Amino acid sequence: MKKSDLISALKNNGINRGSKLLLHSSYKSIDFEGAPEEVCKGFMEAIGEEGLLVMPTHSLNFKNYPKNIGPYNQGRSPSLVGAISDAFWKIPRVARSLHPTHSAAAWGRGARELVSGHEKVDAIGTDSPIERFSRTDGKILMMGCKLNSCTMGHAAEWQAKVPYLSEHFDPIWGFTAEYIDENDGKVKVYTFKTVPGCSFGFENAVPWLKEAGFLKEISLNKEISYLIDAAGFLKVVTEKLIQNPGALLIQDEDHISKCYHCKQVRKLMQGAVPSS
Repeated sequence: MKKSDLISALKNNGINRGSKLLLHSSYKSIDFEGAPEEVCKGFMEAIGEEGLLVMPTHSLNFKNYPKNIGPYNQGRSPSLVGAISDAFWKIPRVARSLHPTHSAAAWGRGARELVSGHEKVDAIGTDSPIERFSRTDGKILMMGCKLNSCTMGHAAEWQAKVPYLSEHFDPIWGFTAEYIDENDGKVKVYTFKTVPGCSFGFENAVPWLKEAGFLKEISLNKEISYLIDAAGFLKVVTEKLIQNPGALLIQDEDHISKCYHCKQVRKLMQGAVPSS
């Protein structure tokens, strides 16, 4: 796939000038002829500056994270959630949030407003870039990846106030993170109230979203991608979680045996009884 092919495929699926997209992607899965930056530019050309392109650029700079290379720096810290997202935040006029572990980057109309103040709120909670995006008429595109990569699932968990919000991926990482404030250049400390956890069970939401008419499968190249209404996703999944707080949890025993977070959540949820 070349950049021109990507732009044509996007337009054939209703993604064109003025579109608003929250993109999750797998560069290895799309068989693209060109660098990850060219993928970003293809999306930018397709939607234009009147559109809005958003990507998670999580760096996971927890204070005690084994791979922590120092305080989060929005102009230097790499994105650990894919080559395309790591190329995206480096492009001129892309705005990146100040959240030290779960930053997001945006380009286009309203980009800076979308990511501003992220360091003052919960990672994926109210007024985070991901939650704010759900209030637009935007779409989520899972390009070459499954729903277990979809950050909006964490926003639904937060809105539903599921009982496992405070369970950490690994408590050794700690509940604080440092970041360099772009406004005064000082190192500041962010303290977590909630921590986005394991997302391997988010694929559970596919049939709910299909049934509600909010998810459709599209083909951009060889891989099937999901195109999802963002507001519809948050509404449907939040409602499911309110009815059953364990609805997004993975049931695969092999995965659970290897995942500290999933093991802890299972213990926590053993006494929970889903609502009828």
